[in-house]
Amino acid sequence: MADNNKSIGKVALNRKLSKVLDELRDDLAKRPSLTEALQALIQNLEKIKAGKQEPVIQPLGLYLEVIETIREETKGADIYPALIHNAEVIYDNLFLFGENTPDFDKKYEIFKQLAGQNGILLKGFFDPYLFATFADKMQYLTLIQVVSRQQYALNLFTVLRSHAMEVRQFLADDDAYLGYLLNAVRLMVMAGPDSYLNVLQGELSRVQRSNGMYDIDPVRLAQVEKNVQRAAMAVESGKNVLDALERKNQEMERIAQEVEERAKETAKNAEALLANRVKAAGEEMDAILQEYGESQKRSMQLEKEIFLKEVFADAETEMNKYRSMAKTLSSTTAAEIASLGKNADEMIGRIRSAADANGKLLDLSKRTQKDQELLAKIERLSLLNDTVLERMGTIAAEAPQTVEKKEAPVAAAQPAAAQPAEAVAAPFYTSVRKREERPMPGVNPLLDRNVPFKKRFEIAMKEKERRMKQGELFHSMFDDVLTAVMEEVNPYLIGPSGCGKTYMTRQIGEILNVELFDIGYINEEYDILGYVTAMGEYSESNFYRLYKYGGIAFCDELDNGNSKATVKLNSFLSNSVKAGYCFPGGEYVQKHPNFRVIAAGNTDGSGADMNYSTREKIEESVQQRMIPIYVGYDNRVEAEILKDYPEWFEFACAFRMATDQWEMACGIPAQGIFTTRDSYRVKNYLDNGSFTPEKIMQYEFVQTKEPEYLGFLKENIGKIVKKGSGAFGVYQLFAKVADNARKSRKGV
Repeated sequence: MADNNKSIGKVALNRKLSKVLDELRDDLAKRPSLTEALQALIQNLEKIKAGKQEPVIQPLGLYLEVIETIREETKGADIYPALIHNAEVIYDNLFLFGENTPDFDKKYEIFKQLAGQNGILLKGFFDPYLFATFADKMQYLTLIQVVSRQQYALNLFTVLRSHAMEVRQFLADDDAYLGYLLNAVRLMVMAGPDSYLNVLQGELSRVQRSNGMYDIDPVRLAQVEKNVQRAAMAVESGKNVLDALERKNQEMERIAQEVEERAKETAKNAEALLANRVKAAGEEMDAILQEYGESQKRSMQLEKEIFLKEVFADAETEMNKYRSMAKTLSSTTAAEIASLGKNADEMIGRIRSAADANGKLLDLSKRTQKDQELLAKIERLSLLNDTVLERMGTIAAEAPQTVEKKEAPVAAAQPAAAQPAEAVAAPFYTSVRKREERPMPGVNPLLDRNVPFKKRFEIAMKEKERRMKQGELFHSMFDDVLTAVMEEVNPYLIGPSGCGKTYMTRQIGEILNVELFDIGYINEEYDILGYVTAMGEYSESNFYRLYKYGGIAFCDELDNGNSKATVKLNSFLSNSVKAGYCFPGGEYVQKHPNFRVIAAGNTDGSGADMNYSTREKIEESVQQRMIPIYVGYDNRVEAEILKDYPEWFEFACAFRMATDQWEMACGIPAQGIFTTRDSYRVKNYLDNGSFTPEKIMQYEFVQTKEPEYLGFLKENIGKIVKKGSGAFGVYQLFAKVADNARKSRKGV
């Protein structure tokens, strides 16, 4: 079948060749002036038909197409044999190896633009000599396309081609050559046809001078020699000045050396004097501190003795009073009991009286017991004061030797009542970390590097498809962000407010089945590391917990934090399997295989802009450890959100396009753009009927915008929205609300 098709194609080609030969023979009979050129062309085609010669332009079909195109376009004019010859020249320059020439398809397109229908060859803009000066024939095509669009194009081309060949010797590089000719065309167009030659002569002189060729007359040469002599005199004068400056410089260096030596001597003397004063001040402070300690010890000892004497005296007085009362009550009770047998009634009464007395005695006994406990506490207080005084005396005595000594933390002191006296001297702080450990989770299969990535990603995509069937929406950049998280390359999501960055991050945590915690932007290092409290206990950060037990740390608004503190992230962005970090509590934590970092921001990390004026530049070292992923607004998501209100969705798209046009026109970021978050709000308003369409338009699209901005939006949205569409009604409502707002703000 293939051989049959090939035979059919060859037959059709031969028929076409015969047809072209017949047409050329007719032209030869009608135009004797073309005899020589046409006869040569006809002879070549007859040899090709007989198989004795290969066509100049290959394949043969292309050659015949060129001949027919030139003949038809020129209406059989006398010039068409010459044009065919030029087409052959073009082909020879482009296709050095015929159909086997590299980039044949690309050069074939260039050939069609040069020699095909409506090509520059037929328009009279081909010169074989100028064409030959270009190694890259595409650049010749570029030049002719520029020239052909100018007024008086053929006149301009005629003047330019001779100049181009004259200047080619000075411009060996094709790019420089093309650039020079395009600039010459620009200057010629600006000057007009009458000045073409003057412009090119000036450009030729400039190129010659740039290549070291100057046409200098004797007068100018004499002037140059005179200037050279003046320059030589100026150089000599300058040399003398420099010599004088050199001598002054040497003198200044000598003076500076003397001043430096004097300054060193003065500094040395001042340092010695200061050292002596510091030493004397230290000795004086030691003496004052020791004296102060002794005086405080004596004062506390005296106050303690006075206080204890007063306490013991008051206690003794109270005890004697209680003993007297107890003795009296005891005697009374005994007498009452002895007289109980006189009669029953009297006995009962006296028993009751004795019982009352015994109750008072019981109260007295309890009070006595409390006083004894008080005395015991006073004795322990005395012991404690003695210990404290002895300790203060020790500190005062050792003060000079312990000024720069820093003791290591020890166990926390217990209350004095529960410890022996010698244990009270322990410091009142501890560095012991009180924290309950939890079981270490295993490696998540979707984050396990031992499992091939394609297999893990396929599992994640199946879960995503299941959720999509249930109606869940996913951003178009979701797969890229998920890939970055699974590959542990720390994605930094860059996008405007409300485009869905945070929601996408939560979806990634759910699909990977790992804990995700939004640690927010980083103001201080302890937001990442945690800190040690005043009691010496380590206060864990959420970042520590995620790093140790696995999970995703979401650093939202990373560009809104303290850039100096954010640099601390560098220690945790390594994707090494053996990475770890020693936290402030002293614990070295091995990074869990399930730990990941996702960051997000409204800027690309280069600093504040018009819409986000408080953002800081993110340290370059942090940016290098992250992969930036731009997350814009996804119309597919918003179309799904507003699927019940297509006219509002269409208007929202037009509104956003108009804000983009404002940004391009003014060169500043547009404010009050419509976000994915706004789509949810508009849907809720319309579903619930809570706000009227006028209020929705006012609060979501018009409010806070300047009158000029509103006017621009109104005009450009009107050009985008088609009349008669559902969105056109929403646009009319916007125009009405916007006009009212503009009038009220302008005070009309």
